[in-house]
Amino acid sequence: MWCKNLPVCGTLLALVFISGAACAAGEGHIHSVKERFDVSFDAEGTYTSIIDYTWRAVDLQGAATLGQQYLVYDVSRQEIEVLEAETISAQGGVIKVPKSDIKMQEGVLGGVSYPEQKLLQITFPKLTAGDAIRLRYRFVQKLPDLPGGTSRIYYFYRDMIRDDVAVTVRYPQSLKLNIAHNDLVLADDGVSGDERRLHLTFSSKDTVLPEPVSINSWQQTPYVMLSTYADWKAIADAYQQASTQKSVVTPEVRALAADITKGAGSQREQARLLYDWVRKNIRYVASYVGNGGWVPNDTATILKTHYGDCKDHATLLEALLEARGIPASQVLIYSDTENYLLPPVALLWFNHAINYLPTLGLFLDSTDSQMPFGILPEGDSDKPVLVTKNFEEVRRTPIATADNFKMNRRVHIKFAADGSAVRTSEIDGYGRAAAEVRSFIEDIGPGQEQDWVKKTMADAGLDGDGSLQTVKSAREDVLGFRYTESIRNYVNQPEAGVLAFSPGVTGPISLGKILKRFTQPERTADAKCDAFSVNDVVDIEMPPAMQVMYLPKDISMHEGPIFFDARYERIGNVYRLTRKWGSSSDKSWCSAREYQAMRPVMSRIDKALGARLVFVMKDDATVAAPSGGAGAAAHN
Repeated sequence: MWCKNLPVCGTLLALVFISGAACAAGEGHIHSVKERFDVSFDAEGTYTSIIDYTWRAVDLQGAATLGQQYLVYDVSRQEIEVLEAETISAQGGVIKVPKSDIKMQEGVLGGVSYPEQKLLQITFPKLTAGDAIRLRYRFVQKLPDLPGGTSRIYYFYRDMIRDDVAVTVRYPQSLKLNIAHNDLVLADDGVSGDERRLHLTFSSKDTVLPEPVSINSWQQTPYVMLSTYADWKAIADAYQQASTQKSVVTPEVRALAADITKGAGSQREQARLLYDWVRKNIRYVASYVGNGGWVPNDTATILKTHYGDCKDHATLLEALLEARGIPASQVLIYSDTENYLLPPVALLWFNHAINYLPTLGLFLDSTDSQMPFGILPEGDSDKPVLVTKNFEEVRRTPIATADNFKMNRRVHIKFAADGSAVRTSEIDGYGRAAAEVRSFIEDIGPGQEQDWVKKTMADAGLDGDGSLQTVKSAREDVLGFRYTESIRNYVNQPEAGVLAFSPGVTGPISLGKILKRFTQPERTADAKCDAFSVNDVVDIEMPPAMQVMYLPKDISMHEGPIFFDARYERIGNVYRLTRKWGSSSDKSWCSAREYQAMRPVMSRIDKALGARLVFVMKDDATVAAPSGGAGAAAHN
């Protein structure tokens, strides 16, 4: 389990052989000729598997992808033995991989050191388009990842044609093995002695490219899920059993908690101070749960190093809270923006650990240094979770609402008769949007604002200068900035033209990105469509020499959770757009049917966002044409 952003979950058996290079329409770049998975469980729930696959490179891109295969495992709990590795030429010749091309790398994975990790790199010789590789190896899960059980997922993605896939599962009759599968044909071969044998098969005739912004896509992926855990409570209890001794309230923890909360009154205020201290003082170091283990370090180790992964953050924060009499638990969660449903059987599915405070009803993720107290990052919102201490049932984290993912924009464009303009964009982010503003400012870096302004204006083809300033608020969950541009070539031909009601920068909520979610004519998979809110006031101040010939009409659209209201008015020489739009969705994704229902209104909103006023120079006015540059590109 990767503490955030691991695409494949389950007990560790990482085959890093597929990248985006393997995925293409039609036959694709790689063709699976044969795949065999023989999995044998013992009475204790650990297992041995023999994996044997032959994949052919359809073209040079496929050959480049297949040229090296990687096997990653944890020597404390797992073993891997390569049994056969060879290149098979298009003519049928076989070239064995020499032992010198099976190399071991210890202790490092993705730039992070793990002493118990090993990575096998297998390089296949003389591989080109039309050739195939065959790899056969034994994987042994010697010890369970958590007490009392283990689990495994095999995915068969549709990024390649698979001619012949077979999964054989053997296990003792006495072992309660939970099995789920999708798009595979299951045959129960019965019982021989004390052993039961199941056989699952799969084949495909074409590749299927994933739909854009797909949610819960594992539901449409062929898979086999195997687990010896009876239910989600068994996993929660196993994690709690493994981690409970690590979050002990030691004298050091008690003294630190008292010092951090000195002078604070309520439990909520104390919890905020402890949360802020952990997220600001304990450096987040990404780790695999599975690779880095499912058991956190103890508080003494974490405080000594001042860094840790998600489990370590959750462990230390839990101990600090408990030291102040604030009940807390660790929480297992799958943190990403794609998976919002649990699998049909209880698995080690999760990739992240956070905290829950039952007396305050709060979930906290101290690994996100940008997120203010009480607000979860997008990847943690609306997720099924296991609160591991005194587990009762699967809970769900709060969903982001239109109020805590909100942006207010105030834009003033003072347009001059020579085609120049001064545009001021004031943008405030609320809740999660405030964290994105903070990240935006920090990415620019202190003292680098003018360099950012110059580059931003140059990229937009604008001739001029400007400034960027952070605008702080008394509220921690609100943060904004002011971006001012003096643009000499806002319009090249001021005698007549159009002006968009557009800010200088988009802000923390990308309307274009949201609208792009709805460009697909049809869907079969769930799609992302969570709540948000954008409030705009845009003023275009026209000079007396200009005459506005057309001002867009007011428009109002309300359909399902989507709302859009835009009003245009003239106030003296100022032409104002007041616009409110967003979604009040009560979940983070919509079904294919819900997507189809929302798509027409989002298409109309896309057009409405392009509204512009039309102006001409009055007959008795003369102006000097501005010099150089292209007209300003306007994007809402």
